[in-house]
Amino acid sequence: MVISDEGLKNYIDGVLPLREGELGRLQEYGYKEGYPIIPKDTAALMAVLLSGEKPKNILELGTAIGFSACFMADFLAEGGRVTTVDRYPLMIEEAKKNITELGKSELIRMIEGDINEVVRSLRGEFDVIFMDGGKGQYINILPDCLRLLRKGGLLIADDILLDGEIGKDRLGIKRRNRTTWSRLRDFIDALVKNDRLETSILTIGGGMAVCRKVK
Repeated sequence: MVISDEGLKNYIDGVLPLREGELGRLQEYGYKEGYPIIPKDTAALMAVLLSGEKPKNILELGTAIGFSACFMADFLAEGGRVTTVDRYPLMIEEAKKNITELGKSELIRMIEGDINEVVRSLRGEFDVIFMDGGKGQYINILPDCLRLLRKGGLLIADDILLDGEIGKDRLGIKRRNRTTWSRLRDFIDALVKNDRLETSILTIGGGMAVCRKVK
């Protein structure tokens, strides 16, 4: 049974606190202004996951105003770094300001550019990859994400259920959303059928995939 009651969601949102200090103030500002930052329940789950990982290298695909990069930086192992990628000048400017004001500049490396192009050019290994950019591109960048993710690492993909519409028939989807709907379905199918991954699909926030690279 899927719990989708709006009252229950509002209750959970009310129970979960904002992050502490300046990060919480940035979180509250992001919600108030309608920026695309991760909701409280998503942040809470990621805190549980990352606190157990103590990652050295995190790759974030989609920076927005820098909240999640600053949030994830709090869970880095000593000497670790978050690499975050975005292409939109207004978001990049806002993110740089917020990263500086929160004192995270030494922990976060920002790459400006198209995520599809940047991810193809990256080398090395990441302990955690957080996909939070254009949802229709997830399926296209998945091979490179798997290449970059170390064995035992976590792949987290946000907003994969298209506000709950992913389970509808194609004809029930607005025409402008059908390409994204189709690509997200292909993406989810690719995750759950990949024998290199252990995958869970969660209905929190806008929907989330949490995958462990097992081989």
